[in-house]
Amino acid sequence: MSLKNIPLTKSLAFNTHLEQVDLGFDFLISEFGFELTKNEFKGREFWIVYSKEAIAIEILFEVGGLPFVTLRNNNLPQDEDAYFDTGDSVEEFSPKAQQLKNSRYERREKPGANLVDDYALYGQEEHIAYLKEAARTVRENIVLRRGVLGMRG
Repeated sequence: MSLKNIPLTKSLAFNTHLEQVDLGFDFLISEFGFELTKNEFKGREFWIVYSKEAIAIEILFEVGGLPFVTLRNNNLPQDEDAYFDTGDSVEEFSPKAQQLKNSRYERREKPGANLVDDYALYGQEEHIAYLKEAARTVRENIVLRRGVLGMRG
């Protein structure tokens, strides 16, 4: 069976993502009173959003890459033309998360990289490590009110 014939919802990457988000980000609901407000596909992207008042924690995943985790303050003005966004990526506050993404992209861009087996060989561990670091960074930003959640720094 070709990989293209495996439904996304049965893929190892997708199921790892759901399991790790559930394990890593459950504190948003239990400790901080967030609600799960989005859990759906938008085209090829799978979105999970936790919200509380004007704050949203967005977790975007597309098979083949690492997730994007953004902390967004919807009370702030947004101007895409001026490149002013109301969100902070976890990489802005976590060198470890940035390094995980850099290492993955560098490995996959090497000539002769085995992309077919990449997730089983390396990608799953990177995916889990990235989500753990993202959850730690989100928690820290909420507690310290860093970035768009309060004071920059």
